[in-house]
Amino acid sequence: MLGRIIPLALMDTLSVSTLAIPVWFLLTPRALRMANVFGYLLIVAVGYLALGLLMLSALSAVREPLGSALDSPAGDMATAGGGVVLILIGVWYGLLRREKAGEGRFTQWRESAVGASATARGVVAVALMAIALEIVTMFPYLAAIDDLGGSGLPWLAQAAMLALYCLVMIAPAGLIALGRLVSRRAVQPALRRIDHWLRANARENTAWLFALVGFLVLSGTTAYEKAMDHLTG
Repeated sequence: MLGRIIPLALMDTLSVSTLAIPVWFLLTPRALRMANVFGYLLIVAVGYLALGLLMLSALSAVREPLGSALDSPAGDMATAGGGVVLILIGVWYGLLRREKAGEGRFTQWRESAVGASATARGVVAVALMAIALEIVTMFPYLAAIDDLGGSGLPWLAQAAMLALYCLVMIAPAGLIALGRLVSRRAVQPALRRIDHWLRANARENTAWLFALVGFLVLSGTTAYEKAMDHLTG
């Protein structure tokens, strides 16, 4: 099970809440409150864990009837339709005209979380906002929850695996923050390169994620297999 969970967790290390926002925090030009950066990462990990445990509990209650419903012809068509919708969302999002981010608002959020005027409320608000914004794209996490729900492991073992997932998910950002704490001069150039790459590729990465998950959902349906058989003769 670890062989399936850890790779999914590593994919989630590149998300907005676990990498982009921590790097953005660490690039604060002055009066950075490092304790708040670690506090943010802890809130994100605990928030993901709490959400995952709720999903695991709900999944155990509906897995059997949901599986039967999805195996039906109507369920298969609904699944195929969902896959097509995700692919179309990915195409639309990838082609959407880029808009300049509201730097003033973002700077205010950063100041409220880790700047000189930071408060605990600001850290919690930004962390919860990051989790909420990512709910629609947390496909690796949902895949991990589905794998754990069908693993047959005791619930406590599933919870422990989910906690490990959340720790792995925030580990790279935590290590970067430790490096920034030890030597700002050594880490700052790398932080700026990561920030530049994330800003340049965020929209494309999200679009590919939607399209890829949509294709995986669609390709597992009987409707897709029939369509491919018809196209290939």
